[in-house]
Amino acid sequence: MQGYKNILLAFFLAEFGKAMFFVTVTWLLYEITNDALYTGALVSLGFFPGLILNLVFGVIVDRFNRKNLAVLANVICTIALSILLLLLFTMNKIEPWLIIGVHMILQVTGSLFRPAIQAFIAEFFEKNQLPKIYSSTSTSSIIGGLLGSLAGGVIISFISVAGAISSVTASFFVSSLLLYVVKNKRIVGSKVIKKPILKDIRDGFIYIKKNKLLLGLFVIMFNGQLVFHTSVGFLSVYAVEYLFTSVTVYGFMDATISIGGVVAGILGTWWLQTGKNKIAVVSLLIVLVGLLFVGFAPGLPVAIVGVFLIGLGTTWIRVLLQSVQQMVTDSEYHGRMASYRMIGNQGSVVISAPLLGWIATNYGGNFIYLSLLIPTSICIIFALFQAKQKELVKVTKVA
Repeated sequence: MQGYKNILLAFFLAEFGKAMFFVTVTWLLYEITNDALYTGALVSLGFFPGLILNLVFGVIVDRFNRKNLAVLANVICTIALSILLLLLFTMNKIEPWLIIGVHMILQVTGSLFRPAIQAFIAEFFEKNQLPKIYSSTSTSSIIGGLLGSLAGGVIISFISVAGAISSVTASFFVSSLLLYVVKNKRIVGSKVIKKPILKDIRDGFIYIKKNKLLLGLFVIMFNGQLVFHTSVGFLSVYAVEYLFTSVTVYGFMDATISIGGVVAGILGTWWLQTGKNKIAVVSLLIVLVGLLFVGFAPGLPVAIVGVFLIGLGTTWIRVLLQSVQQMVTDSEYHGRMASYRMIGNQGSVVISAPLLGWIATNYGGNFIYLSLLIPTSICIIFALFQAKQKELVKVTKVA
């Protein structure tokens, strides 16, 4: 029970720090440059290193102690943020490249943290507990993101950017300590297997090729991540250019996406048991409505409802389908499948973010959300066909 509580708190603090950092740097970067193209570069380049490293991270997670890898990822975040904090106090002006560079480090460590902690949870708990555990950890992390977003906007407004970064650094440090003291129950993946890394990578792709359900889940989660990260990444541009709001309101809007995620996490187990093989279709439709609301919002209240629906739908897609993925994946492939999924997720953001930055610059921030209607609509059609797969019907029936 203590290990479970530590994992929940570690998720909370890591996401609290991540959300506060993102609110801080996206606002700061746009304030410095007044150019949405830099925001596109921040979002895109942040995920770029992960496209290459995810292949290796997946193998590393399947070979070594998964808990220790998650701790290491948080420690690296703490060090990078400490350096940024030092530079904030010693430099008169923070250059955009420095902000983007630290963001890249945090995203790379996230590419290690997520598959490591997901695989650790899969070996720490029984398989039939996973939907509930993933929903609980998701709720914990989303609440952390909600409070981090709100706190980030308030601290920037009333204290300073350095104060926000200090809070972020402390969050990652405490998260590392909480995970470090959790005891391993099983030692899956803790022994180094003397086999070439390239062979492990190839075996992972062969495993995906043989499992059409996994591949289909990846396609839908790919869209969920694209909409979520794009919505969060460009929200500052949308808030300033389309709604003409302040940093405090921007922080509240960012938090509203998290509120949608909290509701999704609380209702996650119920929705999986109720929606079963239709969870992806209905969740994508909710996202579609949210994008329409944000894209055509005549004012702040409608935009708030839209971002809430985006947070609700994308969280159900990301968390519940991730639970299904872990349930149908053999334990020795948990790390690689989580990392390979992230290659597609992050690749979509790397490719689309510069284009969406250009769209925002030339047509306005609301057109970012209207553009996302295209891949979401395509995924809805795909999800309708996938819902008929016998394996998906079977696994969601027993979840």
